Amino acid sequence: MSAAGWTGTRDRSWGVRPIPGEEGGRLAEEHRTAGFHWIWCPVRFEDRFLMVIIQEDAYGYRTLNEATVVHPGHRDRQLGWPQAEITYRSGTRHPHRALIHLGDPRKPQELDVEILASSPLAIGAGYPPADDWQHGTWRGRDWTDRRTYDLSKPPPLAAYGVTDHAARFRLDGQVGHGIFEHGSFGRHDPSGFTGFDSVAP
Repeated sequence: MSAAGWTGTRDRSWGVRPIPGEEGGRLAEEHRTAGFHWIWCPVRFEDRFLMVIIQEDAYGYRTLNEATVVHPGHRDRQLGWPQAEITYRSGTRHPHRALIHLGDPRKPQELDVEILASSPLAIGAGYPPADDWQHGTWRGRDWTDRRTYDLSKPPPLAAYGVTDHAARFRLDGQVGHGIFEHGSFGRHDPSGFTGFDSVAP
């Protein structure tokens, strides 16, 4: 592939995050998390770019919602309230396939997601709940580190963190590629997960 054939997207979502070891304070004490469900999905098709974000709590209450298509030279167009149907591998919370319903009731669209490869971000990338190091942790001026992880036998931690899944997408007869980033931990009523140890049948 030539350099002109590569495309990408940048995640600007970091903001202010807790530093490992910090106390959660009264807010965290009064609002304990029973569950968290997350989808971050940038997709590139030949003639358009699509971004889908879904963040829900244990009840399925949507706290972050995005479904936008961008055609070069045109205004962005919102595609309503995305609804995801995820097929999980038995005994896990790892998606095998997904179908994301987009658009308004007059013109519904379906984004088909086929998982190709997976990279669990909680292993070695500084994302919680990794216990080795996390973003924002000061380790000293000359600190360096190197870790090797055997992802053919991921540790239990991989099941509880956000995972980036390289995926093939189909929409309106077109094929695109991108990331299906997903994490679901704790209770999530719409998915049928009842607690932190609950997995797909």
